Amino acid sequence: MSRPSATTSRPRVPSSRKVDRIESDSKDPRWAKIFVDGVTRAVARLPRESLTELRIRDGMSWTAAVSKRVALFTTRREAREYSMGMLARSSQNATTISRRLERRGFDSVVINETIALLKSDGWLNDDTHAVVRADSVGRSSPGLSEDFLALSLEWEGIDSARAQRESRRVARNPDSRKQALELARKAIRQRGRRSALAVAATLLRKGIESAIIEDALRKEGIEFDE
Repeated sequence: MSRPSATTSRPRVPSSRKVDRIESDSKDPRWAKIFVDGVTRAVARLPRESLTELRIRDGMSWTAAVSKRVALFTTRREAREYSMGMLARSSQNATTISRRLERRGFDSVVINETIALLKSDGWLNDDTHAVVRADSVGRSSPGLSEDFLALSLEWEGIDSARAQRESRRVARNPDSRKQALELARKAIRQRGRRSALAVAATLLRKGIESAIIEDALRKEGIEFDE
């Protein structure tokens, strides 16, 4: 015996049904529930302002085409709301939102439409996102090399050209380099001269620019081979 699908939430409706009534949702009157004759459960729940756009009215035929139109509208709305939730929490770009929508099960057509609308409405700007993320990474880990920072940004979904441009800007910031130098010198002093090179190797693995590490060693009076 086959098991019922866990994703089936709307009742099956024969194509000959008519819209019996449209009721306000008791939990939120801004939403409307659509009922067709002969079916107990609502076949759709929609924002009231969308009824005119979707041409939904009492007595109309609830055909397969109407059902498909409503389902597509609902899916598009869910994709946009999920994307807006991501943007409310932190800066995003088209790549990160597309990845998340894909993992949520939205198809490529809906994803592409959602991204296009977010861009046209000004919610998505890949240039701004690259600047925001590069600055954030630079603040949390000052002194990262251009290559390491660029790779970190690309791993997040920022395209190579933007990643390289912003990593170059952030890595060459004199205040960031000064802060990184002080942190490197402090780490070396705390570990002592005997383990200074081990500290340097750790900093290098973390992506700190080698020139900053070498400068820190010199200022702490540590001899090392170039």
